[in-house]
Amino acid sequence: MTKTRIENLSDAVFAIVFTLLIIEIHVPEFHHEHVTNWELWQGLYSITSLFISYYVSFIVLVMFWIAHHALFGFIERNINRHLILLNFFFLCMIAFVPFSSNLIGTYSETELAYVIYGLNILAIGMTNLAMLKYAVYSKDIDTTEVSPRLFRQAKFRFVITPLFALIGIIMVFINLPLALIFFAFPILFNIIPGGVNYLERKFRLNFG
Repeated sequence: MTKTRIENLSDAVFAIVFTLLIIEIHVPEFHHEHVTNWELWQGLYSITSLFISYYVSFIVLVMFWIAHHALFGFIERNINRHLILLNFFFLCMIAFVPFSSNLIGTYSETELAYVIYGLNILAIGMTNLAMLKYAVYSKDIDTTEVSPRLFRQAKFRFVITPLFALIGIIMVFINLPLALIFFAFPILFNIIPGGVNYLERKFRLNFG
């Protein structure tokens, strides 16, 4: 099997999910015709938590899209049924993000909403890591062009996402805004160019 079809399908799912994120945010409604600037401002302020969840989730999805693109960049041509099924579970969890994002935006002071969101991110991160390890160690998948250093850097990026999601779930019961920061923190290492290289130099990590 070639990887082109699964890449195209995955991109289509991501495109739909990106769109659904903003569709979940509705314009404030008023029960009279002449709305003042102040009333509109108050209406927009009342859905601030929805805007926050939208932007955080959008960037988190960008991070996962970049990771998915990098993962399939490791694969030369062929994929097998096991990797396809893992990818479908990955997409299943990606498609759940608009719901879990809207949940924390609507119930921004409820711990359960944040736990569900964190579990969503955790499931995506763990599946992403499982796909990486399967692709590299499976005899059926051609990843001969992947250098050991590149694989270790990718593994580091893929590990920190579920790790921080797990920490974020624990932090839900301590501080909700801090939990959201932990859910989004791996963005720094997955989106910012050279982030892992900086850590490698700063703390003398060995990815070679």
